[in-house]
Amino acid sequence: MPFVIILASVLSALFFFVLFSSIRCEADDWAAGINFRTNSLLETYKNTYWIDTLRPMSILLSYLWVGVTSDVNYYPITILLLFVLVAGVFIFFIYKLLQEVFTFDKPSSFNKSILVCFSLLLLMSLYFMTTNRLEIFGWMSASINHLVPVVFVFLAAYILLKRYKKMDYLYLSICVFFIGGAAEHVTPSVISVIVVCSFLFFYNKPNKHQAFIEYKAFFAKLIFFSALLSLFFLFTAITPGAWIRYNNTQQYVKVHSPERSPEVLNTIKLLIKPYKLIALAFLFLVWVFFVKTFSVQLKINIHWKYLVASLIAVTLTTSVFSVFCYNTLKIDRMWFVFDATAFILTSIMIVQFISDKKLSYIFTYAGAIYMMCMMVFFDTRHIPALYHFSIEHDKIIGYLQKQKEGEVAVVDSFPPHDLVTQARLTSDPEDSFNVAFCNFYGIKAKVVVKHPYNE
Repeated sequence: MPFVIILASVLSALFFFVLFSSIRCEADDWAAGINFRTNSLLETYKNTYWIDTLRPMSILLSYLWVGVTSDVNYYPITILLLFVLVAGVFIFFIYKLLQEVFTFDKPSSFNKSILVCFSLLLLMSLYFMTTNRLEIFGWMSASINHLVPVVFVFLAAYILLKRYKKMDYLYLSICVFFIGGAAEHVTPSVISVIVVCSFLFFYNKPNKHQAFIEYKAFFAKLIFFSALLSLFFLFTAITPGAWIRYNNTQQYVKVHSPERSPEVLNTIKLLIKPYKLIALAFLFLVWVFFVKTFSVQLKINIHWKYLVASLIAVTLTTSVFSVFCYNTLKIDRMWFVFDATAFILTSIMIVQFISDKKLSYIFTYAGAIYMMCMMVFFDTRHIPALYHFSIEHDKIIGYLQKQKEGEVAVVDSFPPHDLVTQARLTSDPEDSFNVAFCNFYGIKAKVVVKHPYNE
């Protein structure tokens, strides 16, 4: 069993490395990079406050990876470092959270390296369950705004659950910056879950004050975190630029999708696609092997009402923000918080279900074969495609950068993008995307793409 876990985690790590090294800049990244070449970080914050939604964490991370250097040839490396760092801290936070929420019955069998492998496999499971993996894991701007805050939700959960230390409030403040400084619907989703679960906790307690005193250290941190996160959200969302951004978004929707509707049925189909059943089976096996390897138990059994209430709270919050901002529910990346919530709740239900079950060795071996076949098939299918995309994309950029000013450089097409995003260039050299692309990459010629990428 340890061999299967280690090999599967190695295959997962190999996939993530190739995926992250294949990511190339998108239109939002072009805009950020061009902006940082003409404005300092402080000027960018000031401008954003007045003309756009203020996302402090997003601006900072974008600056570190497409702003510190203006040499676009370094961007594949800097973006790789960004994603490796994000994935690395995510794995570490999962690792710490596992140690906090589980009781390891056999300390002699506890192996930190194996636990890290399980943390990586859980990240792989979340990747498989994500509704729009291409944007969340394959586009720098979307990852910063949607993936990074969820990463720090895991850290916040660990800080809230661990034994009290004075530094906890500092760590929670850092979490607030990373959670509240990204996509606007993430903070209300977190707050809604906290409010709903707190209400359910105290609702049937005959002596609510005594219940609070019993968990005083936990609730003191929770109140601090919730209050600071709410204030930070108000500071970033209620700005002059926020309403300008909202009005611009509404205008964009009217021009490009005048008949847009909520599309409730299509959104439900989006969230329950068949491939998610395969992902759930993978997640189930990861937890089965985890429980069997470490003989663990959850320190607290969580009632199903908290799980259902949390998922409903996140669903309603995401729906409100999606309809308010985009006039539709079918914006894939908006549902990543839902995916992460479903991942956590499903994990809890799986562990509580299998903790007292004795599974046969036949099932275990069949599960190991399933897991290995899935990882091998996934890697052999996507790694060559990702490698081909990144190599060919860089060749095209290099070719275009050598063309003289005033010439029209013709590209037949960009390579298939597989699991990452790519430039949406057109056959019109004066198109705004084509012009921004040239400005970002320092291309002096005008660029024409014969066969544009058709999403």
